[in-house]
Amino acid sequence: MYKKIGWFLLFFSMILAGKASAQEFSAASSEELREALSDPNASVIKLQSGIYEGNFLIERKVHIIGDKGTRIIGSEDGHVLTIAADDVIIENLEVEGSGSQNAGIYVTGDRAYLHHIALRNVFHGIYARNSYGHRFENNLITSFQSKDRHKGFGIYLVEAPNTAVKNNYFFHTQDGVYVSYSDFCEVTGNIMSKARYGVHTMDSRNVLIADNRVTESINGLMIMQSYEVFILDNYFYKNTENEGAGIFMYDTFDSKIASNIVRGNYRGMILENAQQNRLEFNQVQENDTGLEMGKNSNDNTIYLNNFSGNTRQIISEKDNRNLFSKDTYGNYFDDHHHLLNLDHDHKVDFAYKSGDVFYQMADKEPLLQIFYQSPAVELWNMIEQYTPIPSDAFIIDESPLAEAAPVKQKELKSEKRNASPRRDPSLILFFFLIALTSLLILNYGRKHNEI
Repeated sequence: MYKKIGWFLLFFSMILAGKASAQEFSAASSEELREALSDPNASVIKLQSGIYEGNFLIERKVHIIGDKGTRIIGSEDGHVLTIAADDVIIENLEVEGSGSQNAGIYVTGDRAYLHHIALRNVFHGIYARNSYGHRFENNLITSFQSKDRHKGFGIYLVEAPNTAVKNNYFFHTQDGVYVSYSDFCEVTGNIMSKARYGVHTMDSRNVLIADNRVTESINGLMIMQSYEVFILDNYFYKNTENEGAGIFMYDTFDSKIASNIVRGNYRGMILENAQQNRLEFNQVQENDTGLEMGKNSNDNTIYLNNFSGNTRQIISEKDNRNLFSKDTYGNYFDDHHHLLNLDHDHKVDFAYKSGDVFYQMADKEPLLQIFYQSPAVELWNMIEQYTPIPSDAFIIDESPLAEAAPVKQKELKSEKRNASPRRDPSLILFFFLIALTSLLILNYGRKHNEI
């Protein structure tokens, strides 16, 4: 009996191994790649190192793996790779040569997993539309290199909810990641530089933007007409192009901005018609303006933030109404007189006022801007700040902190690019266990002389 069972399991494992081998296809040319894509039995396509020319359409579930140096070069007309099937996996490729308004990879099927891909000389890098559940990870993406050609977005999501964009590197794109009409998305652990906007959202809800680094762009973030956006643990540095900002929130509601470092930008954070948001534990430092509160920015809670080294800490439209302290905890301002804390508790003994009067006057009379940062204006603002008479022209923090709030920031992740693709060992382990079980049963049967 044991011998029969052992031989049966060994025979069954060989059949499965044969089937798995039959599902794997190797290609070394464009023609062989097209044949493999049209072969329903080829579930895994391994591309040998080399150049594959042309645009390719993927219409069924398949896993494409490239060797090091595998390049797919499009015709510069249309999308280079079009994924029209669900559950497609592509890894370890170089893709280039899209049309002037097209993508390196265009996705309309659901649950695509694209990782360890370098996309260069394309308009959009990855464009996902009317689909959901994607994972785009560990890719390098840049747009057209020529200054004469318009640049697209690194990753462009249009009605593509539940998508994760993680640990990618973007440079020289119009926007790094553009999330449009796409709810429940995640943009985490990415590095972006030299873009218009690092991350851009439009008409989206419940989006997580965390642990990203954006530098040398116009705006680190451009959050527009969005709800419940969570902006956490990011680093926005030297975004000064065209008087840029680290974070720009326009028509944004019910969102949380916490534990970000916003440093060395022209403007640290801008709120314009942004309401019912919460800003806390952010480090806003060395910007020309730390926080600018534009028109109709009301009912925001702003506390436990650190404002230091900014030329102007906070400026605001005088009709705005926001809360700058909560439960006797306000914000830390390095230009406030911290020695005036006679009871030695956590807050300074008198309120902090900002949003200077000169800003209000210059808004009505732009010619006054020529006096900006002049000694006379700085003296004027200092006198106004220490005047005990409240004014609608000021931001008033009733409980300014005597010491900086404990802002905790995760260490920036090192770049992990061009890592060799990981192989799933589960199938190999399955065959090994079946073979081992077969041999044990055969051996046991021999010892007991059973037939």
